[in-house]
Amino acid sequence: MLKRTVSFLFFILLFTSCEYFSSNSTSSKSNLEVVNTVIDFTKVDTYPIFSDCENFAENDNQKECFQNTLTQKLSESLNKADIKVQEAVNDTAWIDILIDNTGRASLVNVNSTNAIDEQIPDFKEILKVSIQRLPSMKPAVKRGIFVKSQYRMAVEVKTI
Repeated sequence: MLKRTVSFLFFILLFTSCEYFSSNSTSSKSNLEVVNTVIDFTKVDTYPIFSDCENFAENDNQKECFQNTLTQKLSESLNKADIKVQEAVNDTAWIDILIDNTGRASLVNVNSTNAIDEQIPDFKEILKVSIQRLPSMKPAVKRGIFVKSQYRMAVEVKTI
């Protein structure tokens, strides 16, 4: 009988002592660092950078330099194009430019008016070539990874 009682007490002790050996999940979870998993895909950490803009330290200055340089390079390229029209055009077209994760720019879409399409039938092709001639740049960065980014800009078409 004493043997049974000792065995019974031993099993009770064994089963109740198991909780002392198990890890407390709340204490182990408190050591974990909470990682932000919400990613805003509409914004980038760093805008694409032309080599002329690398000296700017702040992101806002780099963005402004990128926009100004892009506008300047496209204007120069479009002004060199030999465009002949029958009637004067004074209108605005909207273009979407994609800069891929290697830094190359390409034309995605052109929203132009009927006046531009009638007077300059190869306007989209001229834009496409002008954008392909843009110098290579460093692509946009999101969380330390080069990403492609798309930008929309207005192109004013004024002919004499």
